[in-house]
Amino acid sequence: MTPVTALPTNRDENWRYTNLRPLAKARPEPATPAPALELDLRAPLPGHERWVFIDGRFDAAHSIIGAVSPASLSSARDGGAAFQSMLDGAIAAEGTDFALARINAQRGDHVLHIRLPDDAPAAALELHFLASAPAADGTSYPRIQVQAGRNTRLSLIERHRSLGDADALVNAAVDLALAPGATVDHVRVQCLGTSASVFDTLTAHVAQHASYRLRTMTLGGNSSRSTLFIQLAGRGARCDLSAAAIANGTQTHDIFAEVDHAAPDTATRELFRGIANERGKLAFNGKMIVRENAHGADSDQSLKSLLTGNGAEAAARPQLEIYTDKVRAKHGATTGKLDDQMLFYLLSRGMDRVTAQALLQWAFVEDAVSRVEPGELRREIEALVAARLRAVSSLEGLLGDDR
Repeated sequence: MTPVTALPTNRDENWRYTNLRPLAKARPEPATPAPALELDLRAPLPGHERWVFIDGRFDAAHSIIGAVSPASLSSARDGGAAFQSMLDGAIAAEGTDFALARINAQRGDHVLHIRLPDDAPAAALELHFLASAPAADGTSYPRIQVQAGRNTRLSLIERHRSLGDADALVNAAVDLALAPGATVDHVRVQCLGTSASVFDTLTAHVAQHASYRLRTMTLGGNSSRSTLFIQLAGRGARCDLSAAAIANGTQTHDIFAEVDHAAPDTATRELFRGIANERGKLAFNGKMIVRENAHGADSDQSLKSLLTGNGAEAAARPQLEIYTDKVRAKHGATTGKLDDQMLFYLLSRGMDRVTAQALLQWAFVEDAVSRVEPGELRREIEALVAARLRAVSSLEGLLGDDR
């Protein structure tokens, strides 16, 4: 395999807001799950298979898989060649941005392959990645490879959470290829423990008239970094990205999302809503590239961050690289505090300050959360958001709403 390139540092422009200290403290060898772990898992979402991984290794005892499944497992050695070939290609020209994905390809244990043949029936999978081992004992390396054939549809739910309070380190990699006419609805929920850290690298290749819808919810962990590279490679390809993040205490959450419009009539809708409380730190860097031949491309970004603590920090950065004038591009980014007029309005109607602030924060982040499907998962995420906002009682009437 190609040698691992240098790890990113905060001197790299795309990584200036990331907390990289957990990487230096962790043991790079794969973590070994503790024996006889007690798992508290919800029932699978209706119509979804359930695949469970503990510290990157498949756990058959808690998985619920259909008799005929679109997914299969391989060892890292068998599954790494194709992934490494992708990393060595043009899509990895960014260098250090793919260093962690290369480490994942070299050190991971199990690879989950999801393959839908052309015109196959719709499929739905729910993946649970559970981290239990302290970083000093090893790193968790989840890896997913998706091939969605022509005119197929896939619902993919990807969950990351902790077992216990260990300072686990997760280095995840996801590679998706959408054939013409394919649709992938992908929801990622990161709810790790307060001592854990997670770094993930996602690539998606979207062919003609295919649609990739990504909903990412970043709520847990001491620090997190998501690196997303999405290439709209065929005419009429579409990406719809919605992200929400809440940073409490000293949490640091960083998302870098690059969408490359490489064909005519491609479209992107990108929305980010982040709340930084206390001394929390947030960053979202949304980079849009429109190539010379991408006539008729349509890009729309809405990036907003809310600061609710004296030491809170947030950076919302839209970037545009446009090489043709036959394009529609709209972007906006704001960072600020709660709307004083709206707060005054609620207080003047007899609402107490804590409830009023909770309601405004809820409405702010709900812009992103409301786009999650299926409804059962959205309601679960809304309950998690309310807990992160410490406002479960204040929002009791909104939780469980079947809108």
